[in-house]
Amino acid sequence: MKPDTLTVATVQVACHLGDRAGNLANAQKYVELAAQQGAQLILLPEMMPGGYTLNEAIWDTAEPFDGPSTQWMRELSKRLKVYMGTSFLEADGEDFYNTFVLTGTEGEVVARVRKCPPASFEAYFFAGGSDRHWFDTPIGRIGVGICFENALYERYAELHQAGIDLYLRPFSGASFEAKFPVRQRDADILNAALRDGTTETAKLMGIPVVMSNKVGRLVSTLPAGFPPQDIEFPGFSAIADSDGKLLGQLGPGEQGVILGTVHLMPERKKKELIPRAFGRWTAKMPWWAFIWVLTQRMGERAYAKSALRKSKAMVVSKTPNPAFERDAPKAARPSI
Repeated sequence: MKPDTLTVATVQVACHLGDRAGNLANAQKYVELAAQQGAQLILLPEMMPGGYTLNEAIWDTAEPFDGPSTQWMRELSKRLKVYMGTSFLEADGEDFYNTFVLTGTEGEVVARVRKCPPASFEAYFFAGGSDRHWFDTPIGRIGVGICFENALYERYAELHQAGIDLYLRPFSGASFEAKFPVRQRDADILNAALRDGTTETAKLMGIPVVMSNKVGRLVSTLPAGFPPQDIEFPGFSAIADSDGKLLGQLGPGEQGVILGTVHLMPERKKKELIPRAFGRWTAKMPWWAFIWVLTQRMGERAYAKSALRKSKAMVVSKTPNPAFERDAPKAARPSI
């Protein structure tokens, strides 16, 4: 029987590229604190274990599905008796994926969701998955939108039609600055969407929403001759209840954890399909949003041709983890 309420937590941390051990150790402090305060489900940011960048260095952060990040999550979930979710760069065969994993209270892998599509330049470095973005658990039907996916109408439609009880949104969402072609009003609108999207989505769908984002700076070169990036992860990790009430939010630059007890109330779920579509988007986008689609298409073509990508992925994906194979229940080995 599904519970009527659930105590959830979101963790906001800085993540350093390539420092998996340090990132996991840093996150673990906040996960343990959340569990001590009564959290039953804990969400961490997108690409938390290995960090995030938009060049080929991201391939050096990859691991097989049964690698150290999944093992860390399984062991911590079992010890603390909590559900935990984050995403990492997974190597599988000749491909890389941005893979979200939720682990359960017995150390099992409850679900795997691969991001689809990769956002803009991400398509140069990992492929889109084909997983559905919702799954059933003892605590309810959970939906997942990974960062950019939350701007896509198709993702809202899928999760709305599935009748999810709880919406998890792990982010590597950076703030926008007024710099051509981004006008100040565009930057204000997009930054507000990141800050306020948790409560707005909860109001629209009538379900609780948990969002986790990074803090710190993203300094990265870009492929195909595009200018380098030097932008900020502003945080704004938040929890909103099914009536849209904000239960807590972390500010820019702040590492920490917040908890909230949300209500899983079927009568609050909105029956109509919302929000309405703006083309492929859930909201009006600036005129230059076509650049995201263009760079995604360019990235998909470059990724498909990359021999280096294939060789790197094959090496990582063949790295064995005997402990996982020995200890993991069948449910922990997802079918592809």
